[in-house]
Amino acid sequence: MTDTIPTGAATWTDPAWRAAHLAWVEAELARIDRRVTGTVDQAHLTPWSTAFRIPTDRGVAWSKATGPGPAYEGPLLAGLTAHRVDHVLYPLAADHARAWLLFEDGGPTLRSLRPDGTGDHDLAGWERVLRGYAGIQRAVERWATDLLTVGVPDTRPGRVAALLAGLLDDERIWARAGAAAGRRRLRARRAMVEAAGTDLAAAGIPATVDHGDLHGWNVLIGLGGFRIFDWGDATVAHPFQTLGTTLPSIARQTGLPVTAPGLVRLRDSYLEAWTDVLPLPVLADVADRAIRLAPIAKAAAWERALAGLAPEAMAGFEAATADTLRGLSPRAS
Repeated sequence: MTDTIPTGAATWTDPAWRAAHLAWVEAELARIDRRVTGTVDQAHLTPWSTAFRIPTDRGVAWSKATGPGPAYEGPLLAGLTAHRVDHVLYPLAADHARAWLLFEDGGPTLRSLRPDGTGDHDLAGWERVLRGYAGIQRAVERWATDLLTVGVPDTRPGRVAALLAGLLDDERIWARAGAAAGRRRLRARRAMVEAAGTDLAAAGIPATVDHGDLHGWNVLIGLGGFRIFDWGDATVAHPFQTLGTTLPSIARQTGLPVTAPGLVRLRDSYLEAWTDVLPLPVLADVADRAIRLAPIAKAAAWERALAGLAPEAMAGFEAATADTLRGLSPRAS
């Protein structure tokens, strides 16, 4: 059960927890005839997850542990594995009960390929990634609802109004953020959000998996091409919801506005995967509507990430859910 999964930096830095986790890593590596050959480095530490870099006799491996909110990542990856979906970094081993995963090293991230950390400047690379990612989404749409049965959250357009209502009614979120005025403004938009969600659901684009956090740190570039990892924010959603994270991230890293011709070309390259359903100009309009509603799902992802944490363990992210919701456009339709 996810409510028994520990979380927080106090867990990730606890010697007993670390010993148990690394013992599991060593046992799983031994199953595939590999052994640890050097010092293990705790390379990543947040309130909701941690990752270890593990040198082995056959190259670097990585392990990951998460708190209860993103614990469905392992079952989601198992579903993608069963259907042989391309361009995904799959685990070598998984312990779903403890939300532990073990991966092969997938190569450098797209963002790290440029020394100043702005590898998102490679718009041709991003075009390949977004076309491949659209292929993932089209492949998954036929069985997307199966993911709901293994705990992947439902942020489909017909659910966004209820999702917003739940976030607005959660007193803990707003007590942490101290944002009563923003909360009142968002309450006034609930009817608009419900209407926008209904319109988006009727647009004819099937729901599928949305990675939820597709940016340059979550794309690995290896010898065999690119692979996407870190699916802990993924949901079953309108596919174009993805663009609400990806395009603003690329814009920030490159210094381009989201309306720049290069970014519009990226958007259209991605949308071309659905031109068998609707013409491109109509798809662009649908995408704009999905992007406007995207902060609701993103805010819910933040709240899942913070699940099980006391406010003092959130390390400065106390207001992340409320701050993200305040990005909801006054005109979501």
